[in-house]
Amino acid sequence: MRIMRPAVALAGCLLGGAFWAGAGSPVNSFSHNDVLFEVEATPQGQATFAACSQILDLLVQRGWRPAGARVRIQENPFDATLPSADVVLGAGAPSEDSAFDLAAALVVRQFGRALDPAVGDALAQTVAAHLSAPGCGRRLQWERQWLARLDGGDLLSTALPELLWRTGGDSAIREAALGKWPESAYAALAARGVEHPLKALGEVAVAGVVNPEALGFHAGAAGLPAAKAGLDVRFSGTGLQLVALPGDANAVALQTLQSEGTAAWVAVKYALTGSFDAVALNPKAEVVVPLRGTAWAAVLVVGIGPGAHVAINSRQLDEYPVRLRRWDFLAGEGAASLAWETQRHEGLRGFVVEALQTDASGKWSVRRRTLVPVAEDGESSFGYAFVDDDTNGVGAYRLLALTSDGFLAEVGLFPLRNNR
Repeated sequence: MRIMRPAVALAGCLLGGAFWAGAGSPVNSFSHNDVLFEVEATPQGQATFAACSQILDLLVQRGWRPAGARVRIQENPFDATLPSADVVLGAGAPSEDSAFDLAAALVVRQFGRALDPAVGDALAQTVAAHLSAPGCGRRLQWERQWLARLDGGDLLSTALPELLWRTGGDSAIREAALGKWPESAYAALAARGVEHPLKALGEVAVAGVVNPEALGFHAGAAGLPAAKAGLDVRFSGTGLQLVALPGDANAVALQTLQSEGTAAWVAVKYALTGSFDAVALNPKAEVVVPLRGTAWAAVLVVGIGPGAHVAINSRQLDEYPVRLRRWDFLAGEGAASLAWETQRHEGLRGFVVEALQTDASGKWSVRRRTLVPVAEDGESSFGYAFVDDDTNGVGAYRLLALTSDGFLAEVGLFPLRNNR
């Protein structure tokens, strides 16, 4: 037999008495920010309540109105014999995960039923993720799911809510939830000074594909998505498509020929260090992409609305951007020198010499970089030299050419045998 005592809401204090959930622990009632909590009287239940109180305070401070909600925290969140509640959380779950779920549920509750449930969930989880601790399990799960949807070309539940948050935070999310999606999102962005939503949306998408850490993500991408062949890209709706670049070319020159409702970037991942560069395609001039020393390269195309399309011209280049006449590398006790002479070069800002190191797992990283200015006359031969008086911890040197478009083309790799 279950005995229950009625509770009377008194703000911020324990309500008179407790009730028992079946044969389990007593359940105490609290009111916090006008939200009624029914909390199982166990250490786990109290820890979850503390975390939920903090996230609730954040929501209220940021303009959300959760008042009137009823939240139950109990060991078995699936017990259907207890009275109904707006949100039911498991007392045994990690408290930070419960706080994430509470934030998402309360935000969805404020949206009401007029908003498409899928859109509401995407917006609410965006809010919950940004209010949660970086190491929170539910946030990491959200990040992984977000990245998987983005890799599949979905922008409306990934990059667009993220752009809203980064542009206007909670107020932009609330405003976008009031109208027809996604037009309401673009209106909210325009109200906050975003004149080119296509470009802004694409920049978030590109960062999510090539370098999620730039967005503050901690889960990390499972791997770079596969790119498809074809330089004529068409969209049936808002989305992201990746175009593969030829893997056997030394370099490729790209130029947008026709574009309607699209924006495009070319991105490369460099070998050894795993770093990335991304450059927007230019309809008025070619963008030349050196492929030597890259592990992955693709064109990322973002389209808004049905009928969006882009046509891209591509041509392969040989011996770009540098033709070497000779090079010399010497490494002695604690010092190293590198000298090289070019026969010609084109479109260079300079040369970059990287001192590389490896960690215990064998992963390469850049210890330091040195920029060597380039001769202005690229049609004539010219000699360059680099000297490092301290090779301590250096496993190899790498010579790169920095192109005018902002890419790094690998010229040569020079290992130090005794420092690997």
